Amino acid sequence: MRTWIAASASLVLLSPALAHADAAHDALEAYALYQNDVSTLLDTDINGRNVDTALSRLQRHDPDRIARGWIAYGALTAAQSPRFADAIQDSVQRGRGPVLRALRDDITYARQQRGDPAVQLILSAASADNARLEMAGARYDRFARSSAGMGRTNVASADLGGETRLSAEMLDRLRGAGRVRSTSTTYGSASYWDDLSDRDGRAPRARGGRERSDYASVTNHMLTLAAIIVADAERAERRRVSQLLDEPLTQQCMQMERLQLRQCLSVSIDAGERAYCLAHHGLNGPGGCFSNVVR
Repeated sequence: MRTWIAASASLVLLSPALAHADAAHDALEAYALYQNDVSTLLDTDINGRNVDTALSRLQRHDPDRIARGWIAYGALTAAQSPRFADAIQDSVQRGRGPVLRALRDDITYARQQRGDPAVQLILSAASADNARLEMAGARYDRFARSSAGMGRTNVASADLGGETRLSAEMLDRLRGAGRVRSTSTTYGSASYWDDLSDRDGRAPRARGGRERSDYASVTNHMLTLAAIIVADAERAERRRVSQLLDEPLTQQCMQMERLQLRQCLSVSIDAGERAYCLAHHGLNGPGGCFSNVVR
C-alpha cells in the first residue's frame, strides 16, 4: 500500500500542469466521445439495418468540436515530452512574463524550445488515430462492396449498441486520474482510445513519418498550447488558449468532409451506398484531417 501511494505521488509530481489543463481537457472530451463512437463502429457487426444508425452516431458530433478536441489531444500529448517540458519550465523560471508574451505573440516560439521530440509525439498520435479510422472505414467499405451491401432494399434501422456517453470512470481517466495513472497508457499511444473504453480489439499499426511543412501551423498550435499547459498558465491565458484550439486547417478539413458526406448521402439509394459514404467521408476523410501533419 505504501509503495502504491509513493508511486501515485510521483506521477502527480511529474505532471502537475496536466492536472490544471481544464480548457484543454474540456475540449478533449468531445474528441474522446467521437473516438469512443469509432470504437463502437470497429466492433459492431455491420448489416443493412444498422448502417443508418452508425451514420447517426457519427453525425451527432460537431466538426468544429472534433477539431478543437484533436488540437487539445495533440497538445496534451506534446506536453508529455520531458525535454520539451523541461525547456519550457526552465524558460519560465528565468522569466515567466516574457515567456507568456512570446507564446501569445509568436506561434513558432514553443517549437524553438526543444520542440522536436514533442513534434514526434504529435505525429505518432496523428498516425495512430488515422489508422483507427481507416480500419473502421475499411469495414464499412467491404460491406458496401459485398452482396449484402449491394442489395437494393431499405430496411428499418437497428440499434448499434455501445456506450453513447463517456462514463464517470472514462472522464476520470481522460483527465489523467484514476486507473490510467497506474498503467503505461499515455496520451497519443496507439492503444489509448481502446484502453480508455476497455476495448479488447488490437490497435492498428500506425505508420511513421515526418512532419509536412505545409501543415506546420497545426503542430505549432499544439506546441504553443502544450507550452501554456506546461507553464500552468492556461487559466491566465484563456483567450490565447481559445485561439489555439480554433485551428483553421483542421476545422476546414472536418467541415469539408461533413459536407462531402452529406452530398454523398443525398444521392445514395440503399444501405450499401450509405455505408460507402460513411467509409470514405465519415471515417477515412476525417482520419486524413488528423494525419495531414504527417508525410
